[in-house]
Amino acid sequence: MLKPYKFQAIVTLLPQPGTATRAVLPGPVCRLVVRAAQPGSDASRLFSALVSSGQDAVPPDERHVMLTVTVLGDGAAECLAAGSDFTLWRGSDIGRGVVTQRIFV
Repeated sequence: MLKPYKFQAIVTLLPQPGTATRAVLPGPVCRLVVRAAQPGSDASRLFSALVSSGQDAVPPDERHVMLTVTVLGDGAAECLAAGSDFTLWRGSDIGRGVVTQRIFV
């Protein structure tokens, strides 16, 4: 049985391919894919994620959002420790983030 791993992160939203418009999350809660580097190798890991922007959260600026992310998968704790970089994917890269803290549940 896979255990959920929950963390908070600051994410920079990227321009959508072929446009200057920044990506937007499809809702306050959505499913995305998180791609993170496997520590000690050049490989990446993919994790299915439930992403929440929180309706009360105040964005630091127009390009960044603070997100709460819950992933399932072996190795999530190693790949997504505080300070780790990751990419949000939904058909294409939509954001790059840094884990700011783990949330224990």
